[in-house]
Amino acid sequence: MTDQSPSPAGPAPETPAGGVSRRSVFRAAGAGAAVVGGGSLLAACSSGIKGASSSTSTPASTGSGASSAPTNKTITIGWIHPLTGPLSGFGAPDNWVIQQIQQTAPYKNGFKIGGSTYSVTIKSYDSQSSVTQAGQLAKQAIQSDNVDMLFASSTPETVNAVASQAETLGTPLVCANIPWESWYINLHGNPAKPTLKPKYVVMYFLGAEHLAECFIPMWNRIGKKYGNNHLVAAAFPNDSDGNAFRAVFPPILQGAGYKMVLSTPYTDGLTNYSSMIAQFKSSGADFFTNVPLPPDFATMWKQSLQQGFKPKLATVAKVLLFPTDAYAMGSEVYNIATDSWWVPSLPWHSSLTGQSCQELANLYTSDGHGQPNANISNYTLFEIAYKAFTSVNDPHNHDEVAAAIHEVVIPDAVAGPMNFPNPKAPAPGVVITPPVGIQWQKGTTYPLEAKVVDNTLLPQAKITGDLLPTFA
Repeated sequence: MTDQSPSPAGPAPETPAGGVSRRSVFRAAGAGAAVVGGGSLLAACSSGIKGASSSTSTPASTGSGASSAPTNKTITIGWIHPLTGPLSGFGAPDNWVIQQIQQTAPYKNGFKIGGSTYSVTIKSYDSQSSVTQAGQLAKQAIQSDNVDMLFASSTPETVNAVASQAETLGTPLVCANIPWESWYINLHGNPAKPTLKPKYVVMYFLGAEHLAECFIPMWNRIGKKYGNNHLVAAAFPNDSDGNAFRAVFPPILQGAGYKMVLSTPYTDGLTNYSSMIAQFKSSGADFFTNVPLPPDFATMWKQSLQQGFKPKLATVAKVLLFPTDAYAMGSEVYNIATDSWWVPSLPWHSSLTGQSCQELANLYTSDGHGQPNANISNYTLFEIAYKAFTSVNDPHNHDEVAAAIHEVVIPDAVAGPMNFPNPKAPAPGVVITPPVGIQWQKGTTYPLEAKVVDNTLLPQAKITGDLLPTFA
């Protein structure tokens, strides 16, 4: 297993930094915001479509990946996630999470529903970081494998295709690790007027606006100590993430007193960034932000250093979320900051076992997986499923289960408090788990360590390091 990194989660503010409302941001954004990330894990054997495997959590489960209708007293849960391909870093802890879940009393002994006990089968489907594969696997899981509930996690490339199929084919789905705006727009909702309530689908994670709100406090702190001209150089690609950031970031930053120096939108895979680097240097911008593909950032940052663009603080999104990408850049990654939606110091607990976030993180490391990975928070997918299934009369009735997931309230879960009927949510079916600011610093236990350096959006997270300038 590759070494993996920490990250955070929790409740969210209603108004972004600088007093710009969420709705005004998305009037500027129009309909088309999305945010993604990239990273590695579980190899799965085939079941119809390549990428499906099955694990048994109780002796009564079939454990077969083949198509078969569920027995009357068996609940089948399918999880579609990127376990291989460029986004596989997001799935790195998922196999371990399944192992932990199978050891909990409810999943080991079965769900008690209406006087009966239902055994539980968990089927894992590898999206291979492919939109097409994710959609095909969703159809297989629903139409052939007869799942009672689906999970989809980790970036729009996996989640949106699954959500479309689940909503169309009428299957309960819980999503994680996708910015809520991308998820909502994909289901034909409007973030500026969030009146649409998906019938079968819910999600928990952060939004694009939370990344701006995460970065601004770090710029303020570095600026106060080292000088602040309130200019932020921004390299946003010509893709869904870049387009979203171009729309969402400027009004929030303007409200906080910052001006963006935007490069021309560039094509993913660009190998020469000299023109934008020259633009950033001439602007004298104290800060830098972007939302690139991981390989593109490595190239861009190396050229920036070679050509003398050295901002006081670099804050990046979509990259450096997990140690593998950071390690690949070596010392060049020192003191670059990013966001994280879950960290071990959060005071949340498993609603299934009572284990704390720190206990789960320690167990992940002692099991040989290195630094804790933020997507240990995927554990909460199973907490939501248990809560929903045990509140219905018939776990095979998709409409009844779908209604139940929209009513789930878990005050203390691994990913943070879950309150789906919350009237303050940004859209129906959404729970926000905002990020903390982390910074890659030279480590003591590991060569590189992600230190929690800002908890403005998530004060429950413990600060574990001082925020350092990328370049003083």
